[in-house]
Amino acid sequence: MASTYLLYVTIFGVIGVAFLWLRDARIFYRTGDQTYRKAAYMGGVLFTAFASMGGIYFAYQQAEFLGLGIVLIALYLQGGRVERTKLFGSGATATDRLLGTVPIQISGGAKIPPKKGEK
Repeated sequence: MASTYLLYVTIFGVIGVAFLWLRDARIFYRTGDQTYRKAAYMGGVLFTAFASMGGIYFAYQQAEFLGLGIVLIALYLQGGRVERTKLFGSGATATDRLLGTVPIQISGGAKIPPKKGEK
């Protein structure tokens, strides 16, 4: 197994790609927005598998730059290929955007009212 600092960078990149995929899936499940469905399932699954393949290749074949390059390509492609609907308003914080916190909506677009005791 490879034991350079680049292995940690590669692992962090794989985790980042997987996180973006799961964030897009969470936004799709909360809003039903089809652009996020496409981003999560057409791209997210594919690019997460591609990045994981790069991380595994790096670890076992000790090809640091090739494995890291595969992960960085997957991270680049994950971010910009699909146009997503702008769901975050001007009042959204960076944490809301990072975690994909959006109001839950029914497929018809109506917002679900909050439960008692919630804001």
